[in-house]
Amino acid sequence: MKWLRLACLVLLLPFGAAAQELRMGVQSAFVVDPHVLFLGPNMAMARNLYDSFVGKDADAHWTPALAIAWKQVDPLTWEFALRHGVRFSDGSPFTADDVVASVERIPNIPGNPGPYTSNLRTITKVWAVDPYTIRVSTDRPNPLLPGQFTNVFILSKAQVHASPEDFSAAKATVGTGPFRLVSFRYGDVAVMEPNPYYWGPKPPWKRVTIRVIGNDGAREAALLAGDLDLIENVPPEDVDRLRKTPDIHVYARPADRVAFLLPNVAPDTLPLLTDKDGKALTANPLRDLKVRQAISAAIDRAALVSRALSGQGAATLQLVPEGFGGWDPAVKVPPLNTAGAKALLKQAGYPGGFGMTLACTNDRYVDDARVCQAIAQMLSRAGFAMKVDTMPGSVFFPKSRYGKNQWPLILYELSLSSLRDGQYILQVCAQTVDEKRGIGDGNRGGFSDPALDAKIEAAVVRSDPGREAAIRDALAAAVHDLGIIPMYVEPTIAATRGPVTYTPRVDQQMTAMGAAPAH
Repeated sequence: MKWLRLACLVLLLPFGAAAQELRMGVQSAFVVDPHVLFLGPNMAMARNLYDSFVGKDADAHWTPALAIAWKQVDPLTWEFALRHGVRFSDGSPFTADDVVASVERIPNIPGNPGPYTSNLRTITKVWAVDPYTIRVSTDRPNPLLPGQFTNVFILSKAQVHASPEDFSAAKATVGTGPFRLVSFRYGDVAVMEPNPYYWGPKPPWKRVTIRVIGNDGAREAALLAGDLDLIENVPPEDVDRLRKTPDIHVYARPADRVAFLLPNVAPDTLPLLTDKDGKALTANPLRDLKVRQAISAAIDRAALVSRALSGQGAATLQLVPEGFGGWDPAVKVPPLNTAGAKALLKQAGYPGGFGMTLACTNDRYVDDARVCQAIAQMLSRAGFAMKVDTMPGSVFFPKSRYGKNQWPLILYELSLSSLRDGQYILQVCAQTVDEKRGIGDGNRGGFSDPALDAKIEAAVVRSDPGREAAIRDALAAAVHDLGIIPMYVEPTIAATRGPVTYTPRVDQQMTAMGAAPAH
């Protein structure tokens, strides 16, 4: 009877006991070097193993992390106070030198296909005042500088020169986050265990396994079969069915990202811009504002949300979601205007339209490939001869960078939660590319307008009550030029099985600490 009672007690232990494993299914492959390839899936993984210098909660509010307080010393200098008593996952102490080493490493990684340098915008110097104080100088006032540090992850200074092989082998992944990496196979699986030196709340999971399952149906099937406890990026068309499925729980909220099209206006010609017979055009028609206006007029934003996203997003003609700095309640979503699009093409000298390719990921955004097909159909009705080229994000993002992008039109999104303000998308996607300053990293179409640049530069340095109006004015100017064509606000949708709860993040970054055993 004694052994029977013991067995019953074991069975009745709450699911949240640290002896339990969390099994997560994610859509996209990720890396474990916190400074390589600045993309959401990589940042999500980094938040398990490392701390960002400044924290960011599920609603994108700044929180104390390794930096516990910050202040402006003067218009061009910030001071950050660091948390005492923090240790890395190898037991070594965290100090200001680790922050300096991590920041200096970011722009100096050879062959980085997507540097984190946009998070260092305006920074000219970072130095340690003492072991627990950092100062940062900037080349101009930057009132939102702490927000940039929510995407800057701190690595042990002993590992800043480690090889990619050392990161993949879990030898160099030395962070201060809630977990430590046990094993990793790129594009397949990562296994983590609690970091015994973690300074924050104790992780509720003894072991976490993260599996990459790019196919939405296969990821859902694994959840339904009990092989996974938590999955991300649930297709919107499956939400109602899953909500009716016993033991399955769906968590949905608006995300912080707007989906938009980027016309490639920089090159004089592009091989994938053709006449109706397939012959390459001798000039780039996307440089003409009327052509970009035609593309925008041909898109039925409401239909994209109601059909392609099964009602789970929000149509928009703005570059920021509601609630973010610069959002304008007076801006309405324009209706579909196919006839107007055809008229604009005729005015631009293309009465019969022309051919072009729309390139998209098929494993990065919510229903990205499905959305692209729907956009192509809409553009075809306006006279464009459309082709769609979809591919994994690991292929798309390096190939679509400014200077390498050969596609006429791409679907792109950007998480805005680090600043909760239009400054980020303005500097990263709308402003003329300036790699040395970390400006324009997301401006993959190469749009450039000196007047718009001046508006942006004047707005982002402001910290007075007029800042909101200045940011709003710059955002409106960017949309007027249509170097970026906004369409909808994307949702974030996750699902769990069994006694697991989840708090979805507005930035769509799924982390193990966001999941908890149900009580």
